[in-house]
Amino acid sequence: MKNGSCPKCGSSHVMADVDVHDRGQNGALPLRVHITEPEPPNHGFIWKQGSSSGVVRAWICAACGHTELYTDNLAALYESYRKGRP
Repeated sequence: MKNGSCPKCGSSHVMADVDVHDRGQNGALPLRVHITEPEPPNHGFIWKQGSSSGVVRAWICAACGHTELYTDNLAALYESYRKGRP
């Protein structure tokens, strides 16, 4: 969809990079992906848990409604994700 055409219907009427929000207690908030790093088995007395987040954006076909979501900050998100996997 980022190439300007819908993969479902082929239309070129694409709404690109649209904000995606969720309701919060204080109003609409940007939708985010958040990954918290797990606690390492052996760490010192002082340890701060790491995390990464990315904002979710949408590409929407105006002809058929097909929607694709994309997240930014991929390198940091993947690094946090990998720390929790063997």
